[in-house]
Amino acid sequence: MYTYVIVDDEPIIRRGTIKKLQALSDRIQCIGEAENGAKALEIIADLNPDLVITDMNMPVLDGSQFLPIFTEKYPDKRIIVISGYKDFEYMKQAITAKAVDYILKPFSKEDVQNAVLNAIAQIESKQELESQLISSKEKQEIARYEYDTQMLKNLILGYHTSEVEITSQSLNFINSTHDLVMMTLHSNHSLNEGIMQQYLTDNGFGDLALFLQHIHHQNLGFFILFIPAQAALSPADLCRQVIRSLARMFQEMGQNVSFGISQSHHSLLELHEAFMETVNALNSKIPSENNGSYFYQGPFSESKPLIWEKTEEFLFQVEAGEKERTGELLNQLFDMLSTLEKHTLYDIKVFCFWLSDQARHMMMEYFDQISPNTANSSMQNILDSIFSIAELREHYLQFFLNIADILKENSVYSTDDVIEKMKIYMERHYQNNITIEFLSSLFYMNRSYCSHLFKERTGDTFVNYLNHIRLEKAKYLLAHTDKKMYQIAKSAGYDNVKYFFRIFKKTEHMTPEQYRISLN
Repeated sequence: MYTYVIVDDEPIIRRGTIKKLQALSDRIQCIGEAENGAKALEIIADLNPDLVITDMNMPVLDGSQFLPIFTEKYPDKRIIVISGYKDFEYMKQAITAKAVDYILKPFSKEDVQNAVLNAIAQIESKQELESQLISSKEKQEIARYEYDTQMLKNLILGYHTSEVEITSQSLNFINSTHDLVMMTLHSNHSLNEGIMQQYLTDNGFGDLALFLQHIHHQNLGFFILFIPAQAALSPADLCRQVIRSLARMFQEMGQNVSFGISQSHHSLLELHEAFMETVNALNSKIPSENNGSYFYQGPFSESKPLIWEKTEEFLFQVEAGEKERTGELLNQLFDMLSTLEKHTLYDIKVFCFWLSDQARHMMMEYFDQISPNTANSSMQNILDSIFSIAELREHYLQFFLNIADILKENSVYSTDDVIEKMKIYMERHYQNNITIEFLSSLFYMNRSYCSHLFKERTGDTFVNYLNHIRLEKAKYLLAHTDKKMYQIAKSAGYDNVKYFFRIFKKTEHMTPEQYRISLN
């Protein structure tokens, strides 16, 4: 049995990683957790694990400080580096530390399991990559080719910023080309790099195009089309020719594939820019489209708003820890999203991210360790790598069900008393348009019975109780801020300022202005 220690400043990430590795519990076991590099060094010294899984961005002693110390003290131990940042400096540090793998957040259980299995294999074989000496010219060429393709993948994904040089003989044609165009392929099945490159060679594109597998996603791949200076076809026409050829192949294989196509670029150093253009192009898809080619038409100005009438109910069910209902509502949402014809995949991703951001802020109310800094990198990863409703559904089902599971025991709604739950909900959401109809539906009650039970238990009507909460909030704002009356009305849950004045005066026997003056 092998052992590992996990290092991450976010407890949820640590627990999630351990859970993803449960399938390998017969081979490897977590024996320690640390929230920063300093604590990790103490635990490693005490527990002597075989493997360390560490984040880069941490307080006290972050990954960039931790890795050199770890490498010097424990040169024979294996390490897997996890980061939410596509920063080449982090990747270089991981390489220097001889990391088994470098994984970007958010990562799947397959990503981390594969990395751990690779580490186990290295431990068992006692062989380091650096000790594998390449003696023959053929092996040297293979090594150069692998170096070049990895370098190109790093360039595409934004991990590399310095000058580049193609070293392998088989890719030497790149040095004599004029321009390049990039295509990102998204398939509903895995794409095999060897098969795809062989297809290009067999169909006359071997010295014009290169296929590269995405580092983290098996159903994503990149075609780089290298345009000679005296090309007979324009870049766009060459792209269409390649796409037609590939589309026939994928059709015969029963795969649905979408192509995002960049503008023409002049340098390998522009590969990341080209990649982002292909991402933009793929995000312009309509949800129901499974096949097609999409040329980059310029950046999105802003997303088209999406309205889901069950948003408030959904967020309540998440916070209440109701996993079954959370899953039902989320499936209803994605069933609806898959039928949209006037919204793009980009619009849907922005809405989903907004929804997840609401849940993330919800979590921050319960756990001090939750950091908002991971939100942008998570959103960027989704924008850059998920291009189907099915994948979005799978991703967000896991995301929201995990949150509901975590909150189940800690939720403010953990009481079994339905009236107490209603009162808590009103206290927390008084700014929203809460009605007795909405509240009764939220708790699966008949409207009349809900109204009767509420008055019986509280001694007041639903409307009076809600107004009392709102007016108390308004009185606090009048006393402690210099906000204008319409701002206070809005903040207290009243869209109609006149109605706010009327209710305030009826209850307090003075206007809001008079109340503020009376406090001085």
